[in-house]
Amino acid sequence: MNAIDELLNSIFDLNKPPFYTEFDGWVRGSRRYKAFVTTYSTKIRTKLKNAGDESGIQDLRAELETAALLLREDRFTLEYEKYAALKQRGPDFTVTFKTHTPFNIEVRRIRYVEMDTDDSDARTIKLMAVLIDKVGQMPPSIVNLLWLNAERQITEDDLARAVAVLLQLAEHKNEDFFTRRGFKNASDFLRQYRQLSGIVVHHKNENIVWLNPLAKHKPLPELVTAMQRLVKN
Repeated sequence: MNAIDELLNSIFDLNKPPFYTEFDGWVRGSRRYKAFVTTYSTKIRTKLKNAGDESGIQDLRAELETAALLLREDRFTLEYEKYAALKQRGPDFTVTFKTHTPFNIEVRRIRYVEMDTDDSDARTIKLMAVLIDKVGQMPPSIVNLLWLNAERQITEDDLARAVAVLLQLAEHKNEDFFTRRGFKNASDFLRQYRQLSGIVVHHKNENIVWLNPLAKHKPLPELVTAMQRLVKN
């Protein structure tokens, strides 16, 4: 048994999820991804055990695929759940660009059924819920990107509509809307929303990058270009 087989067995044992073959290919196809998996093998094994159901397994797959894509960029180094290790709520990945520019990535799988409608209002409501849930995980003083692993296409127009409605609600001081969703008030939502630097929508073999005009910390143009190029082929 070679080192990769031993690594895979240490993570999965006899519990091989549906994405096992994909994961095997990611590990064998990338020296950098193999090193990442070796470093975080215990974490991955624990997350696999705690996934609970098929939906949880697919959420984990989305995180692991995102890591594989990020490590295609040689200028990126990757830490997995750095904030959790510090007992803080935060994004899934902390990435360092060219050894000196850190940024965060939070991964959210968008299931096909969540966006399986041509009703633009329904799509807007779904994306609003995702944004409301995730902006609270964006730490201050750093670039934060939300990575949407989408099983059905999400367009820039979809994102723009969801953002526009949220900002309109905040600007009109619709306090009840935000307090019922865990914020102190509309101003609290806006403060946290400004920590979101942008959104990457990954669907099949394409990445769309949307940048937040109100963000306190904006990603470098060359970082944006690198994110757009992170595809399978």
